[in-house]
Amino acid sequence: MQFQFSQLSFPENAEVVINDVSWADFERFMDELGDRSSLRIHYNQRSIHLMAPSVGHEMPKTYIGDFIKYLLEHAEVDFSPLGSFTMRKQSVQKAVEPDECFYIEHAAAVRGKRQISLDSDPPPDLAVEIDIYSPTDRALYAALGVPELWIYDGKQLVIWVLQAGEYQAVEFSPHFPGLALREKIPALLDLAEREGRMVAMKAFRAWVGENPYSNAAEVV
Repeated sequence: MQFQFSQLSFPENAEVVINDVSWADFERFMDELGDRSSLRIHYNQRSIHLMAPSVGHEMPKTYIGDFIKYLLEHAEVDFSPLGSFTMRKQSVQKAVEPDECFYIEHAAAVRGKRQISLDSDPPPDLAVEIDIYSPTDRALYAALGVPELWIYDGKQLVIWVLQAGEYQAVEFSPHFPGLALREKIPALLDLAEREGRMVAMKAFRAWVGENPYSNAAEVV
């Protein structure tokens, strides 16, 4: 099939599905799109799913990413934040762009790389998805082997850990054991919306200082 991806346009939060797309066409699409688009994209079972996120989607994903970065820096753990880079694995014919993702245990394995393929490189150790407007396909992340997945739906944060090929909801993140992030992060997102980023980050830093946790590098 041949179509001009550059001619596609989307309203905010609308999800568009293009069916019967080969892997070669998907890769051509990604090459044509390059780094110019803010679309969120995933590919599964010969279908491309595209969404144009809104401010209501981007704000929580940015804050949650900032919280994770602070936790890792506070614990003096090296990491590679790769944002919404396209995780592709041709061997399973699947690809996804998370809202945020982090290489933590495997940071050294991807350091300095300009291209990452999950056929030869490890997946990110932690990914974040915002489900305010559309649900995350956890099976897609499981097929790509992402060990830990955080999903925030606008009210609740659920932490999923991959076990025997399936995700199980857990109380605490393996990377930040003992921290009640499922309760704290939604409260901080509400605070940020009411009073701004500086107030929320200050409250978060104070809370982390009052709640010590194990070094993330020693956990997994």
